[in-house]
This record gives sequence, C-alpha cells and structure tokens, in this order.
Amino acid sequence: MKILIYSFNDKIGDGLQKISFLQQLRIQFPNAHITYTTTYTTTLKNFLNPLVKDCIDEYVENNEIKSSLKNIFISNKYFKNKKYDLIIDLQKVVLRTISLKRISSKIFFSTAGNFIFSDLKNFKKLTFKGNYIEEFYFNILKIITNKDLGIENIKIPNIKLNIPSINSQKKKVAISPGASSNDRKWKFENYLEIAHYLKNKGFEVFFFLGPDELKYLSVCRNEDFECPEWTKDGQKVSNDILFTMNLAKKMDFCLSNDSGTSWFFQFAGVKTLKIFGKTNSTKFSRPGVCSSIQTSSHGFNNIKDFPIEIYKKELEIFLNRN
Repeated sequence: MKILIYSFNDKIGDGLQKISFLQQLRIQFPNAHITYTTTYTTTLKNFLNPLVKDCIDEYVENNEIKSSLKNIFISNKYFKNKKYDLIIDLQKVVLRTISLKRISSKIFFSTAGNFIFSDLKNFKKLTFKGNYIEEFYFNILKIITNKDLGIENIKIPNIKLNIPSINSQKKKVAISPGASSNDRKWKFENYLEIAHYLKNKGFEVFFFLGPDELKYLSVCRNEDFECPEWTKDGQKVSNDILFTMNLAKKMDFCLSNDSGTSWFFQFAGVKTLKIFGKTNSTKFSRPGVCSSIQTSSHGFNNIKDFPIEIYKKELEIFLNRN
C-alpha cells in the first residue's frame, strides 16, 4: 500500500503536532510505504526525525503545490507517473487541494470545501473546524480507518542526561519566554519577575531560551537561574530532539508563550500554562496538559500590556489545580 500525506509547511510546532498522528498511522498501516510531502519544508525530515524515523519512508519537499489558479493546470513533475492507494490532505486551502487531487490515487481524503473533494465523507459528524489541532488529525484517522481512535501521547525514546542542575528534588518550573513573532511574546522582564516569585515560593526555576533569546542568557545566570540547554560560553549543549524532549520531561511545570518550544513540554506530558494574545487558545492548547490565558478575555488585546498581577492570579490557580 502506498500513502501520500500532504502538508503545506512544517515549522517545529507544526511538526510536533503531527507526530502522534503519524505514529498512530504507522500502527494502523504497518506495511505501507508512506510519503510525506510539503509545498515548502518540514522539520519532520531533520530536527524532529528521530521521533518519526519509523513512520515516514520518503519526503518530497518544495513540491510546487500552490494556492494559485495557474498551478491547477500545471502537471506536477514530482508525482508524474506515480499512483497512491491513499492521499491524505492535512490542510484546507481549496486551490492546493485541487492541485493535490490531480495526483493519481484510489482514495483521496480532504476536509477542504466541507469534504467536497474527498472520497471519504464525514458521516460520523466529527469536528474539523475550530478544534484542537491534534484532535483534527485524529478525526482524520477515525474516518480513514473507521476506528474510534483516541489521541495518544507521542513515544519518546529515553536518553541519559548529564546535567546536574536538573536533579534537584524541588518542584521544577521551566520558563520559555520566546515565540516566533513579537505579537506572541509576553515581556521577558515579566517572566523574570515571575521566576523570582516562584523561587521565593520554593520552586526551582529554569529558563529555556531559543536562539533569539540568547541575549538573555547572561541575565538569567546573573539572576541565578539555570539555562540547561546552553553551556557557560553560550553554545548549545545538543541539537538532538531526543535531548530536548528528555530534558523537558524532567520539568514539573512549564510557563510559556504560544511558541514551538511550548509543544516540547506539552508533548512530554508536562503541565503547561500558556499565554495567548491573538492566537487561538483552544486550537493550540493540548487537552489535559495545557492551561491557557487568553489576554483578550481579560480586556487586553496586546499581549505586551497584560499585567503581572493578573498573571500571578492565573498562575496560582494553575499550580493549585495541578
């Protein structure tokens, strides 16, 4: 059996959200040859690959499937003379779906245009709009397999970590102050104040900094907060996703913006409090793991204006609940 999966583009967070789906797809189709293709690139091919290396057999990036009328009438050179038993469209833009459907297949699945292009219909009346993204993918699996499959935690191979600072017996809180865009970032200075607030309450606090936050490395260490992903001279300890995920599993709680890094903790099963400005807290909060603060619900449309005192109240509710 040959399966083709199409996604538009996968940054780290996008890729992480698909891993449980891909791992379960392999379980359901253990002998299938699975090809994963994107209009641009996918982190599943490189950074996230150790988590899906047994799930995907082939990658086709930059596949020239685009959202333009002209693209619909152009034969796709990457899939010429290829035929698939099943094509799974993971996105909803109709023009891309039409281009994808031109690739030969026995069964074509897509939620685009309310399933108008799909050979498999939504007779189960499952939700594919406005719901948590991982639920969206597992609803696809339910229709394709005709099985009632529940969302499962991703499987993370264990590796040994040689970082003495994370062996504290205190409750450990990870703070991830980064995000892919400025309109998703609560102020770093606010997180630093929260770190001191938690430290005074007896927690061990660690900062998880991305490359864009490396300028805060010396600030964190001068304030006596460890950054376990970085050496003292500002070098990354490891770029291996297994290192990152195993390090995340050592934490008890995570505080973050709506960022790719937050997904490391959510998928490692770490209770996470995530602050959202404009992005959708329902769609990007993992049920049972992630609690959210939607700043607009408190009257603040700009995440940078959200007050520390309200955050502290939400934080106390979060900690007491977990």
